[in-house]
Amino acid sequence: MSAWTPDRMPIALAPLPGEALDSWISSYARRLRTTDRGFLNHIGLPAARVDHMLLRLTEPETHALHKSTGVSVEALRAMTLDSYDKFAVNIPPGRRQLERPPTWAFRSSRTRYCPACLRENGGRGPLLWRLPWAFACTQHQLLLADFCPNCGRPPHPWKISFTGPRGIGACTRDRLDHAVKGSRRPCATDLFHAPAIALPPNGLVLRAQLRVAGLLAVAPDQRPQALIELKQLYALAWRALRGLLTNRDQAPDLVHTVLDECGGTFPSSFPDGSGQSAYHLSGNSGSRRRGDAASLQTHHVAAGSALAQVALRGGHPEHQRLFEWIVQSDHPSGAHDLNLGQLAFRWRDSGPDLFARVMSYQDPHTLLHNRLRYASATPIPRRPDRSTADIHRRATMIPAMLWPGWALRLLPVDRLRSPGRVFRVDAFRHGCSSLLLVPGGPSDLPYVRAAPLLGNVRATRDRESLEQRVYRDQDLTPLASTLAQLARALDEHGSPIDYARRRTTFTETTVELNPDAYRRLILQHGWLAGGEHRQQVMRWYLLLLLTGHSPPPPQGAATRFAWSCTEFRYRAPLPLRAFLHEQAEQNLAARGIDEPVTWEPPAHWVRDVNWPGIAPEQVDTTALRAALDCNDTIAPVTEATGMTAEHLRLYFEIDDTVTGPPDQLLGKIRSPDPATRAAVLTPRRLRELYVTDRKTTVEIAAMARCAATTVRNLLALDNIPLRTAAPPESFRAWFRREHVEKRRPMRELAHEAGISTGSLSRKARRCRIAIHSPGGYNGLGHLDLPLQLSLAMQAVTDGREALDRLRTIVQLAGYDSIPAAADSFYGGRHTALAARIRAIEHRAGFRIIDRDTRPLAPTPRGRDFLREAQHLLRIAAAAEPSRPDPP
Repeated sequence: MSAWTPDRMPIALAPLPGEALDSWISSYARRLRTTDRGFLNHIGLPAARVDHMLLRLTEPETHALHKSTGVSVEALRAMTLDSYDKFAVNIPPGRRQLERPPTWAFRSSRTRYCPACLRENGGRGPLLWRLPWAFACTQHQLLLADFCPNCGRPPHPWKISFTGPRGIGACTRDRLDHAVKGSRRPCATDLFHAPAIALPPNGLVLRAQLRVAGLLAVAPDQRPQALIELKQLYALAWRALRGLLTNRDQAPDLVHTVLDECGGTFPSSFPDGSGQSAYHLSGNSGSRRRGDAASLQTHHVAAGSALAQVALRGGHPEHQRLFEWIVQSDHPSGAHDLNLGQLAFRWRDSGPDLFARVMSYQDPHTLLHNRLRYASATPIPRRPDRSTADIHRRATMIPAMLWPGWALRLLPVDRLRSPGRVFRVDAFRHGCSSLLLVPGGPSDLPYVRAAPLLGNVRATRDRESLEQRVYRDQDLTPLASTLAQLARALDEHGSPIDYARRRTTFTETTVELNPDAYRRLILQHGWLAGGEHRQQVMRWYLLLLLTGHSPPPPQGAATRFAWSCTEFRYRAPLPLRAFLHEQAEQNLAARGIDEPVTWEPPAHWVRDVNWPGIAPEQVDTTALRAALDCNDTIAPVTEATGMTAEHLRLYFEIDDTVTGPPDQLLGKIRSPDPATRAAVLTPRRLRELYVTDRKTTVEIAAMARCAATTVRNLLALDNIPLRTAAPPESFRAWFRREHVEKRRPMRELAHEAGISTGSLSRKARRCRIAIHSPGGYNGLGHLDLPLQLSLAMQAVTDGREALDRLRTIVQLAGYDSIPAAADSFYGGRHTALAARIRAIEHRAGFRIIDRDTRPLAPTPRGRDFLREAQHLLRIAAAAEPSRPDPP
């Protein structure tokens, strides 16, 4: 209280902590030996009414009370119900009357009371007794009283008038049994000794009151959160009261424990067991609401709050059973006869946490569409809060078919292993993507109307494939939870890909496949080029990468087209997959689209789901690669890995390090060493070998074990110019020396020049140089011979295998016979050796070896020939490591 002023009354009475304004005014008036009206007239408020001031003080009323009593303005306002406005009571702006409160049905004309508190405080009472949530005195452990024990009506212990009772703590209501016209007699019952029900010291009712009192006492900035919990308690409490009327036989033992705490008996005069008509039931008149308000007693609020506290906060062994009983009591005709939309409407004001819990409880008994719309299978169910525009925006983030990684998780493994069953996995993926548009959406945009936003025009078939085939007799909870969580995460985080733009941009006629790049790929890896059918399959896969949709077969496609596409997903070689990924990037860049080719929502967007399929991170890649290396067909791989064929195909779409073995059509390898060939003929390595290392095409072809023509074709595709041949004069001199004079073969000269034999022949003809016929060349032409060969030696060394003939003939002398020589160095083939000797001597024109002598010896002319042959062999051995460079 403030300092004493001349305007203050000489007698002061400080308000008690938490006291109500009408209690303090009545006590002050009694102290001054006057009435409430006399007190107000004295301080200058002749037109004021205490019941109005209890709700909200006007500025003149506040100023008059403060000036006359010295009580601070803040303390005066704290004694009014205005301090609980929009929290425990509702007071409309500009009016001083109570509207229906946020919870319970309770009016300002009544107050509950604790007889022990009235005795101790001289008939004064707290503001808390005026609130709907007051039902127990935690100090004296008593259930608050509602009525006067004599007249049976709510008492007015603080309404002092000249005709009222003189004692404090007495009922000021009129006695109805002694009413006389023109006069009144007050009830005057002593409320100090009114009967009250004692509560167990640590009982559920007292614990509930302590919790509620704590919520009502929070700071103003914490009231929004506290109000949420109060609404949750109320939503459970009035339904628990309804259950006492309609479903008491099924109530848990805990319910009877609470009833025993409240005295063992329970007033029966309450509507629906709840009083919900004051806040929920439609079509009730104001008189009905007033009747309901009057009928709700402390027993009802105490029992409902105690049960609601246990069901809401847990910690009790029966809290879940109690919660289920309360939910079932909300519609007693059966636990599952309401759809999720009706249930959500009835629980709409219960707060987000309780709403989510109710939706989760009802979820297993609900249709998939509603489970998705309310996200009831997720850890956090929600009310549908997305507009049509929001769903249209979400459709731009979703491909027409569910991402392969998420289809891998949601496709049941056991279901696909069922013998004799065929499932449309594409239809399943289409259905999943379409269902991603359902969570949180408006009721006027159901699944069948949302699916076309993704281009899925067979919505009914897709959903039937999902629910009636793939998930038939399966738990839909993983599917419902995953799709709802993915939809919510997409709304919050977005997607780096605008699938709606891609669906309109890329079609069979607009997507481009670079033929030169594809030709380079098949040349590098030695694959068969394939025909139009191969091109169609590759364009199909390219569209699948770009749009996330499996396009229909093109016009004129073969009957095996669908089978080939399925095989392609399993067997396409990794370089071919990488090539198509690069082609997709080029198609995006050509249209100015800066997006990744593919993208999938990260795994952490979805939690608390047991996958019916296989998560990508669960795949044992080591075992998978081992199974793929050992098997050419898909069946043994599925047995070794525990994955189905479709799970393997889906996994290969997201893991670019593994693929199935190539079949006889796709990726057939013609090269004997495909890995080496592919490594040597990469664009970077080929450029390095040809440009930097100055390797010839023939040398590179030898390294890659392919034809030189292949190397030249790859150089042309890589825009690497071929090195030009020598100038004409240099070439003419070189070719004349090597071919004409030395009579070296064309094949050998072409190899040295790094060009084909045909190219060398054409250059020679342009230089007007005659070309020897095949077999008419010098077998020793590549040697730098310092002497002129004899005519016999020239004849023997013409053509191929010249040195081999010389090595054979020089070894014969000294052996006893030709068979003996054949056994020594010709593999025992004496007949072949004899024929070889005759052929050499035929070329020379004379006998070189005398076969009549023992051991074999050369003839006189043969001795000169062998001496010349040995000299040539020594020159060849010395020149073998190097060859002359071509011009």
